[in-house]
Amino acid sequence: MTTQAPPRRFGTMPAAEILARARALTERPAPVPDPDRLAGERAVFEKRTTRSAALAETARSRIGGGTGHVDALTTPYPLFMDRGAGGTVTDVDGNTYVDCILAGGAISLGHNHQRLNRAVQEVVATRTGFHGHLDEYELRTADAICAMFPAAEAVRFTASGAEANLAAVRLARAVTGRRRIVKFMGHYHGWGDQFMVDLEVPGSGAFMAGGVPESHYANTVLVHPHRLEDLAAVLRQGDVAAVLSEPLGGESGLVPFNDGFHAEAARLTREHGALYVFDEVVSGTRAGLGGAQSVLGVVPDLFTLGKGLMNGYPGCGVVAGRADVMSAAGTGLPSDGPFAYIGGTMSGNPLSMAAAYHCMAELARPGALDGAIDRAAELVRRLNEVFDASGFGFFAYHLGTVVKIEMTAPHALGADALDHAAEIIHRRMLLADYMIPVGNAGVLSRMGRDMLALEHTTADIEKVVNAYARLVEFLR
Repeated sequence: MTTQAPPRRFGTMPAAEILARARALTERPAPVPDPDRLAGERAVFEKRTTRSAALAETARSRIGGGTGHVDALTTPYPLFMDRGAGGTVTDVDGNTYVDCILAGGAISLGHNHQRLNRAVQEVVATRTGFHGHLDEYELRTADAICAMFPAAEAVRFTASGAEANLAAVRLARAVTGRRRIVKFMGHYHGWGDQFMVDLEVPGSGAFMAGGVPESHYANTVLVHPHRLEDLAAVLRQGDVAAVLSEPLGGESGLVPFNDGFHAEAARLTREHGALYVFDEVVSGTRAGLGGAQSVLGVVPDLFTLGKGLMNGYPGCGVVAGRADVMSAAGTGLPSDGPFAYIGGTMSGNPLSMAAAYHCMAELARPGALDGAIDRAAELVRRLNEVFDASGFGFFAYHLGTVVKIEMTAPHALGADALDHAAEIIHRRMLLADYMIPVGNAGVLSRMGRDMLALEHTTADIEKVVNAYARLVEFLR
């Protein structure tokens, strides 16, 4: 497998501008849809999706909470999908949509990618999906990760990105002999107990930590993502094993870091004997080949990868980094030196490893990722033309193939988020309502927290622009 240089363009809007414009949105009333027009859009949606409606009704009685997928549309009900191809999916009622949700980032190439499918089918024909022994694909995938990501000297496979983050923290504690970890406010690292505090909205605290005893995150220290002085103060107190971050910022750049933050944060972390960890489960190669670590020029001690590595095939996570740290990982009995038990029945299984290896090969094809980033930049440029003319203050930006469309900015209400809980919920509900006319225009968007795949086309981009132009007209 060959790699290529990082993409020409990472993003076009500085973090300071993104933060300022998001804050400005919170200082003005968010546009509220006319109730009659919204009811009309709901009626159109319901008429187009009768089969999904019936299945969703059944799901409410069979599946706890009705759905286990955090990225699916929920208003007025989730859609059930039948098939996908390239940048589109088709629901069980036969409606085709440009898919900008992409399973929360799992689909990096495109739906039903034929070359990848053929490569995986060859493995299915010659191996069981899981045979319980070592497989050469595990080594090939490890070599490919070490060749592509600057920080990777050795890797360890898990069954998901969430598990990879748990493994990273366990490794850090094992090699440092320390207890505490630093988590930046608003960042998401999977649903492990120690991470389920202060998600998405900086300052939200235990709002999303239902069912998690406080003692389970007692050693998780929260630091505001724009206050290096607070990080330095925590590190000076000692007993910090690791500092974790989503390198693009909380929710993959929804709350970006200021320029230069990581270089100084990594320096401070290492100065005080802790490990600096990048959670690249979502960002992966979306920032560019080599990940955000390559584009930002900051090499962490450890980093994690996950779903985007396999284009939607289940299920793989990776913790990787310094060889001396990774050598502590084991599944047998402890020997001399640090030891961290990291295992899993499905970890490193042949199907996941083959999917990861061949997906990485597709991403590394010359010009493939650059082309997708070019289309993300074009989408953002055209969306901002629509938004600038609207007067609503909406704006879009991209970080590689991650596309953010900012409309009500509930996450930007400040570090005292719990004091604004009602307004945050109101603005989130408005975003859910906004997605109804966007969906009726044939586009699936995770309330503007979107991504592009390599196989999204210029025609797909046109459809997304038209859908958001339709939303603007709907809100007038």
